[in-house]
Amino acid sequence: MDKFILAQKIKSSKVVDRGLFIQERCRGKRVLDLGCVRHNAAFALKDPDWLHKKIASVAAEVVGLDYLREEVNKMAQAGYNIIFGDVTKPLDVKGRFDVIVAGDLIEHLTNFDGFFENCIRLLKPDGILIISTANPFYSGEFHYLAFKSNFLVNPEHTCWIDPQCLAQLSERSGFRIDEIHYVKDPWRLGAIISETSRRRYDIHKDTWSGDSLVFKIFRVAVGKIFDLFYAPYRFISGTSSPLVKYSDYIAALKLR
Repeated sequence: MDKFILAQKIKSSKVVDRGLFIQERCRGKRVLDLGCVRHNAAFALKDPDWLHKKIASVAAEVVGLDYLREEVNKMAQAGYNIIFGDVTKPLDVKGRFDVIVAGDLIEHLTNFDGFFENCIRLLKPDGILIISTANPFYSGEFHYLAFKSNFLVNPEHTCWIDPQCLAQLSERSGFRIDEIHYVKDPWRLGAIISETSRRRYDIHKDTWSGDSLVFKIFRVAVGKIFDLFYAPYRFISGTSSPLVKYSDYIAALKLR
């Protein structure tokens, strides 16, 4: 897809809630949810925003798949239809699906060919593949790096894929982008600006190290003060454009 057309397409598309966007397209459908364990079973099962649970609440049938074998077993014991498998290798899954969901997964992979080959084989001809991933041009990422002299990234990520790269990767793999949207920010920079080498935020457990009552009060206060200045700063610095405003985006792909 032409980069100018793609940029205009995503800028003019409405910003969406990731969970609701996926639920709307999975309602009454047969769905395959790839990489569905969010960090670990304990974290996912208590998380009200766990995507797989949201999909299961609306789909006619949903099969979850993840490569964390022990966590998959725990999910199965909790009553979820989740199986073990590596999305980059041939999957032993029966039948085809109306929707395949890869929520915040592709940035963890190293073998895109294997991933897309599975999707082509398991997706119905008129089905959709939904991919959500981080926006590498997100200004909050740059500002955190500039303000804190430290990286803000999930340590399990292997790559960044911007919308243009996803379009090219999809086309080379037999897909095309049918629609693409930015996602309403799941977090704000002020909530993590207090992080230091001694007081670290663990993205996998959604916890802070050394999170005493005093520090909780401190980081909430600092976050609120930071937010008061950050919004006008982004406007003045020109980093409030839609292309850099949102931390994540989502795309619905169809077979070419």
